Amino acid sequence: MSNEKDLAVTKFLERPENFSDLFNGSLFQGKQVIKADRLENLPGESALSFTDKKGKKVSVRRYRDVIRKASGDTAYAVFAVEGQGETHYAMPVREMLYDAMNYAGQVKELSERHRRERDYRDSAEFLSGLLREDRLAPVVTICFYYGTDRWEGPLELYDMLDIPEEYEDMKPFIVNYKLNLVQASNVDPENFKTDLKHVFSLLGMASDGDGMKRYIRERPEEFGHIPYETYDCLRELLHVDKWRKADQENGKGEVDMCKALEEIAEMAKQEGVQQGILLAKKVIRYAQ
Repeated sequence: MSNEKDLAVTKFLERPENFSDLFNGSLFQGKQVIKADRLENLPGESALSFTDKKGKKVSVRRYRDVIRKASGDTAYAVFAVEGQGETHYAMPVREMLYDAMNYAGQVKELSERHRRERDYRDSAEFLSGLLREDRLAPVVTICFYYGTDRWEGPLELYDMLDIPEEYEDMKPFIVNYKLNLVQASNVDPENFKTDLKHVFSLLGMASDGDGMKRYIRERPEEFGHIPYETYDCLRELLHVDKWRKADQENGKGEVDMCKALEEIAEMAKQEGVQQGILLAKKVIRYAQ
């Protein structure tokens, strides 16, 4: 992620409670599967080096937007988020590579540990680098799409493949990769326990300025003082640049957002969602 919008989303998701809520509210329908107090930071960069058939060393690096390790009672799982403000037509392959590199990194880490400890029991374990009982931590990735246009990209690897008719019978043997696409149109805001409820609710009515103003005015207690990260995230995602930052912040990093957000809603009403979308695209192109 590179532009201001993406940075605002990243800052918002860096809060453990928001990160865990994104998964719990979307993939697990509100069930509290991931606990915020069990999350640990993982490096966003994945790097692998290997030697090709010609003996040349090849290095591959990839960067995750947000990635966390969630500890369980006896093991752990890896959860990652890739944010998208526009449709990405290669997203299944992109995320498949990220996940594969994470699994490859786990194999390398186990293999290096076994080589140090010299605890292989036979040649099969030595050649594979793993013991029979070794298991990898599962990796779950979400594609968090916060654009207001309809997602037009593929939802799985199969959508990207051009299989000749005469080879159609081989499709069952091609491993598929499905995208965990999360967007305002396919989640229930009430499944979220944090400010993500407001993020998805307001994103869902980005073209309805009156609806946004009504939503904000009906919740004065909730919008009276919420974290600045939430305000900054909403400000960026609602595609309006004519906004006014709150003049004061209290010691808890919170701002009185009602007036500021209503101003954003009024701008959306006056300018129309199409102009807002065009503006967002110009900002993205400029950042690239």
